[in-house]
Amino acid sequence: MLSSQQLAEFGLNDKEARVYLAALSLGPDSIQNVAKRANIHRVTTYDIAASLNQKGMIKEITQGKKRLFVAAEPEKILRDLNDKQRTIQSLLPELKALQSKAKPRPKIMYYEGRKAVWEAYQDRIRYKPESKENLVYGSSESLLKTYPLGFKKFTKERLQKGIRSRIIVERSKSGFKEAKDAARELREVKFLPQGIHFKANTIIYADRVMTISWESMLLVITEDQANAENQRILFKLLWEQMKGNDNDGKGTK
Repeated sequence: MLSSQQLAEFGLNDKEARVYLAALSLGPDSIQNVAKRANIHRVTTYDIAASLNQKGMIKEITQGKKRLFVAAEPEKILRDLNDKQRTIQSLLPELKALQSKAKPRPKIMYYEGRKAVWEAYQDRIRYKPESKENLVYGSSESLLKTYPLGFKKFTKERLQKGIRSRIIVERSKSGFKEAKDAARELREVKFLPQGIHFKANTIIYADRVMTISWESMLLVITEDQANAENQRILFKLLWEQMKGNDNDGKGTK
């Protein structure tokens, strides 16, 4: 038996569906009888019938002094839906063109916990990999200690995609290792002054900026072209002031 829930496909709520089905099963009839068949209060049924009238699913007729309500034939509803679909399809090119002119809104994504953070970390080489460059400043020590095997696989994928990486890192065992392997791993490395250490990582790529707090294991990605460009400018200014790749930790220009 047809239920009111099945008519949700037509965009009707439960009471609208019950009133329509009641009117359809009764034929032209009074609002009192429609309300009784639908098991809805008569006053409420008037309001619902008015709503259905606007949708073209119920109409009111007069027979003598009587006001009767008649449900639209199911075929008419189908024709109306097809007409609406054709109208939307005809407008689709203009709607898409209008959408393309809209300025993209900034997007912020949060990830917590060791597993979620590592999965989100891959975004720096999987989101718009055609940008071909990551700008990074942060704790190499924390990253490599937390995900030693995962980082090896990550680096392999980065190399396969030809994405270069410029990093500013603390003077640590892992930082010097990254510098030592720089040439074959498409990486340029510069070091912070002795004794200064990062506790988090910031990565700039395409129109996104990723920030990772290793203490709280929280990763935040901000997608906004203006913010990414600002961060890129600041990185490049800092890059020009830093000492270059030195495997023994002494530092060279």
